Parts: sequence; C-alpha cells; structure tokens
Amino acid sequence: MIIDRGEELVRDGKVKEALAAYAEAQQLDPQLQISASSWNILCWYGSKHSEAVLVMDACEQGVALEPEDGEYRRSRGLARALTGDTGGAIEDFEAYVKWPESDWGRKQVQGWIDALRAGEDPFTEEVLKELR
Repeated sequence: MIIDRGEELVRDGKVKEALAAYAEAQQLDPQLQISASSWNILCWYGSKHSEAVLVMDACEQGVALEPEDGEYRRSRGLARALTGDTGGAIEDFEAYVKWPESDWGRKQVQGWIDALRAGEDPFTEEVLKELR
C-alpha cells in the first residue's frame, strides 16, 4: 500500500518523498480514509527529521481524528514547538503527560514543558538526533 511506503520513507528521514506518497494515495483514491496512526507517524518522524513545517497538516489530521490520544498530542506538540508555537506545544505536551496511557518519556516530556515555560528551546539538534 502506498501509505505504508510513505510511513517507511518518513521513518528513513525522506519527508518530502513520504508526503508525496500520502498525496499519491489520496489522489488515486479520493475516498481514502488515512488513519490517525498513519498521520501521526508522518507527524512524529517528520518533526524529528526537522521538517515540522512540512508535516504540520499531518499532525493536525491525526489529532482531529483522535483528539484524546496523548501520543498524537505529543507528536503535534513537538511540531508546534519546532515551528515556534510554544503555547500550543505546552498545551499538547500537558495533555500527553496527563494521558493515562503515557508511559514513554512522561518525565522527558515534562522537562520539555518546563524548558518551554522558562523560554528555553529543549529541541537542540542533539535532542532531535536522540529522538530519531
């Protein structure tokens, strides 16, 4: 499936190619309903590969489909932070920390919230490389 190929591409850091695969899938089947999970993969990995601006729509799509899912909020929070939307990032990260199923990096995400509130940018190239 083309979406699967897009997910593989974005995991490999080929964000523009991944976006093209998603667009191709939608063009071939205008009725295609891309899952929140697939949108989230594009959002999370695209952001980690420093292409948050390009994947912001995917982030919004994932959260729109599953607004209570903390993982999707964490992903969008990363994209928001990387695009300068500090308030939105904090809001999304707080939703992740409060989400009952947030077992991955709750402490790390709280650290991101604290740094953003202090006016710091917690997402250095080194941190993004670690997330990859």
